[in-house]
Amino acid sequence: MLARNCLEYIETVKITLNKTFKIKDLGQLKFFLGLEIPRTHVGIQIFQRKYALDILVDIGVLNAKEVVILMIKKNESLFD
Repeated sequence: MLARNCLEYIETVKITLNKTFKIKDLGQLKFFLGLEIPRTHVGIQIFQRKYALDILVDIGVLNAKEVVILMIKKNESLFD
């Protein structure tokens, strides 16, 4: 994966790498190591939604029901 503002620099690096290793340009990055990486007019964003959903599917809890959990603030007691 290469990322840089200067396309000329990226092309130079790709040519240099291709001399030593056989590389293939896969185009714009969309997914990488379970992360979704969409491009927008603002820039690049990184989401873990697919990664999290894959974990939920793997452990079989994708359709589990919600549970309300009591959160206690710091320095508070459950019995106050």
